[in-house]
Amino acid sequence: MKTAIVAHGDTDGVCSAAIALNRYPGAEVWFTHPVGLPEDLRQIKADRIVICDLAISERDKTEIFEEFLKRSGESEIIYIDHHPLPLETIAGDIPASHVVRDLSRSTSELAYTYFGREEMKLVFLFGAISDYYTDTTPLVERSLDIFDKRTIYLESGLLSQALGAGGKRDYAFKRKIVDLLSKGVMPSTRPEIVRKAVIGTRKEWEIVNYVREAVEVMDGVGVVKDIPRGYSPTKAAKLALGVTGLPLCISTRKRKRNVDISARKLSTFSIDLNLTFRTLAPRFGGSGGGHPSAAGARIPQKFFDEFLEALKREVEAIP
Repeated sequence: MKTAIVAHGDTDGVCSAAIALNRYPGAEVWFTHPVGLPEDLRQIKADRIVICDLAISERDKTEIFEEFLKRSGESEIIYIDHHPLPLETIAGDIPASHVVRDLSRSTSELAYTYFGREEMKLVFLFGAISDYYTDTTPLVERSLDIFDKRTIYLESGLLSQALGAGGKRDYAFKRKIVDLLSKGVMPSTRPEIVRKAVIGTRKEWEIVNYVREAVEVMDGVGVVKDIPRGYSPTKAAKLALGVTGLPLCISTRKRKRNVDISARKLSTFSIDLNLTFRTLAPRFGGSGGGHPSAAGARIPQKFFDEFLEALKREVEAIP
């Protein structure tokens, strides 16, 4: 039975893909993002498709569900994710063979519990730590209690920094990581991972200086425009919070005719970024979503200024 694993390319996605590969050795591994999921699904030929850590956006929901339904007679589809669903959508609406989701847990933990792969406990912890799900579930707490946390955090940090240094589209490196993790290989034992992690960490310190110089304050929102290649937009948005002291910051990068936006907020700021981006982005011909404190969007360049104005109004309305 031919299996394909389709995952997001961040650390949680990579770790959940590794757990799935441990369950289905020899599976083909694909990396994509929510916007690219419909097109990639059409290209995949497999009897079983495991989808990990990929949100379903409002704009693409119908297309994704239709593709699931087309394959229902010939392929088993296992959908594992921890992102909020599109507005007015419940888990029962997803036409997959198996749906595994919980907003309070990382996708790595969901994959670990679903597939029951005890030997993948460390891998699921790496994914949970990378996505900041360290104090949200009893399983994470119990699992960290039986290891030295300093060692686990070091391994998770090496993995996350190396994946960040490789870039979103370094799929060959990510597939190699998935294969190694699925076999229980620790990141610290691989010189190429350690080397890339050091490079990634150095870049992160460079980003701090870049953000200090480039961030603009626009009516209560910190904006870092046109993040250069090689720097992480998500980390730029996060670092801008500390540089500006503002409750919400975004970073942008132009991509063909679109603008990709990453947003981060302070935990004390009451705005729900997932709901805000899912609601605003389609009004300007784009798509968006994520988590309450961390979200992203893709907006046509010609509508970016209007999108930003709408976002600023949302921020201004919060006392």
